[in-house]
Amino acid sequence: MVRLESVQNAVDQAESTASNMAGFETPYTPYPWFWSDQFDVKLQIAGLNQSYTDTVTRVGTKPGSLSVWYFAKERLVSVDAMNDPRTFMTAKKMFSSNQLASVEQIRDPDFDPRSVLGA
Repeated sequence: MVRLESVQNAVDQAESTASNMAGFETPYTPYPWFWSDQFDVKLQIAGLNQSYTDTVTRVGTKPGSLSVWYFAKERLVSVDAMNDPRTFMTAKKMFSSNQLASVEQIRDPDFDPRSVLGA
């Protein structure tokens, strides 16, 4: 069990509970995501970087942008994006569709993570 203190988590749980109360069997299975403004950095996180065994840092396309990709036994578990909203949205879509980039792909600086989603 994990305690997630975020507005989005509260909204997702409420929607799932309401659906179940209305008679629909709706499991609560969203992939967590968060954001925070830290001075001049917008930090956006998709997933939970617990129990990771490897990280890959990628420089973003805009000055000052960066992302850290977390892998647990070569399976993507989380992405931290700093001033890099495109990477954050890509990661969210990967997790929601279960179309995850591999550690080898992410290590390649020429690889476009959006290609995993057919973009």
